[in-house]
Amino acid sequence: MTVLGLGGSGHDWASCATDGSRIVAVDEERLVRSKYGLGADLLAGASRQACLGQLGTTAVEVEHVVACELVPRPFYHSFRRRATVINHHLAHAYSAFGASGMARAAVLVCDNSGSLTAGDKQGSAAREAETISSFVADEQGIRLLDRVSGAHAVDVGSETAYYQPGETDNSLGHLYRAASLAIGLAYTGPKTRFPVSEDGKTMGLAPYGDERFVDDLADLVTLLPGGGVAISAGKASHLLGRLADGADFDTRAAIARATQEVLESALVHCARALHERTGLTDLCIAGGVGLNSVANGRILAQTPFERLFVVPAAGDNGISLGCAYYGLHELQGVPMAELPALQNAYLGPRYPRSRARAAVAASGLPARTPEDLPGEVAALLAEGRIVGWWDGRSEFGPRALGHRSILAAPFPASVRDHLNENVKFREWFRPYAPITRAERSDEYFDLGQPSPYMLIVTKVTRPDAIPAAAHVDGTARHQTLEEAQNPAVYRLLGEFDRLTGCPVLLNTSFNVAGQPIVETPEEAVEAFAAMNLDHLVVGDQLVSKA
Repeated sequence: MTVLGLGGSGHDWASCATDGSRIVAVDEERLVRSKYGLGADLLAGASRQACLGQLGTTAVEVEHVVACELVPRPFYHSFRRRATVINHHLAHAYSAFGASGMARAAVLVCDNSGSLTAGDKQGSAAREAETISSFVADEQGIRLLDRVSGAHAVDVGSETAYYQPGETDNSLGHLYRAASLAIGLAYTGPKTRFPVSEDGKTMGLAPYGDERFVDDLADLVTLLPGGGVAISAGKASHLLGRLADGADFDTRAAIARATQEVLESALVHCARALHERTGLTDLCIAGGVGLNSVANGRILAQTPFERLFVVPAAGDNGISLGCAYYGLHELQGVPMAELPALQNAYLGPRYPRSRARAAVAASGLPARTPEDLPGEVAALLAEGRIVGWWDGRSEFGPRALGHRSILAAPFPASVRDHLNENVKFREWFRPYAPITRAERSDEYFDLGQPSPYMLIVTKVTRPDAIPAAAHVDGTARHQTLEEAQNPAVYRLLGEFDRLTGCPVLLNTSFNVAGQPIVETPEEAVEAFAAMNLDHLVVGDQLVSKA
């Protein structure tokens, strides 16, 4: 039995294949080496081929193929006669609940826009799209409780254009995207005419802003009884564009601050209404807005929900995972309680150790195989060295979680500036995330639950001890690690603690700004040679520079 799930919309295409026990998932961008997968040949489907290859099966042998209504047709064209196409938000809900391992939970999905609730993909007639959906999930399946939708304006000269975000009323995702575009935080590569908002940058900028625009932005959003929201997309885009016209850094930061605060308040409103309706204490979150880890932290802190699970691929790439879970349960008949929950996010293709060694040997760089690799790397990090870390299967989702990472000591504070200016070449205001053993988390972070996928922001309780990992407002989007999830990095953290008295490391993605995270061992070695890194771990090898 093989189920193939396909995800994405106007970008972020991904595939996920499962046989009911094993799961393989990877983004197109990691394989075609183009940010967000832009320009990918969806008919060829590099991620489809990679996932099926890892399971040792072929396209002909796949029993079920599932995609959502926003996945472009070329991505599932070769399966068109046996493809099941499902609702976008339902696929998001399956990704979160299926991955969570929870027995019963409320599910909140929020994004820019999902499936149409009225109208057609083509033509000039009016159309509406879902923007926020609430579900309850248990052993019986996933059931829709409530939905917010809004008028959806998009340039639909062709069906291809339909898959782009457009402008959608009553959409918190559109509000945030409009702010990112207005203040110039978007990716506009040569392979697309539609800018991709980089909302994580806006989130990072927000703490630098003052409150001058909070009331203006709040006036755009009406919070309705039962968890609804009402927003005019056109008014939001107009106001944000006017505020950002000719804006300096402080003004752009104030726009980011206002948008972030309005988003957080609205999401807390939605989550409280969902709790009031269900009485449940567990909440799962998916959809692109679910990547706003600051808002996730506020939901956990300010609603009655006691446990929060955010799927690591909360954006449209995670649709592939949700479609795979849907196929297992709805089409193959696998009980919900037997869906393979995620134990970690390392779902990418597996590369043999021999290939990693060959990549290092071909580089000509000095390399050796230490008897105590974690111990040696911990000593290098304690000396202030910056280390690239490539090991095992890649993470599914936008976060590097210890298999495709750049690691550094979380002190002194200048480490953050060095990484931004000399290693990653990204905006100076962006923070870096810390990683620590799960059992040591409470000593440095005020969270109270695991955060294995780096998707919940909380207060740093000892910012002076880890100044490079604390953002300007004293918070961090930290990762907690269990030994079973990543034994090598778990031991590395212990060795670093033994040497320095600090059980925390700085963990950022192994890439430079504007490029996808490295996927293969060859890419890791090539990136290391080009970047201002001191050392590189490739599997069991420690690589240096001549």
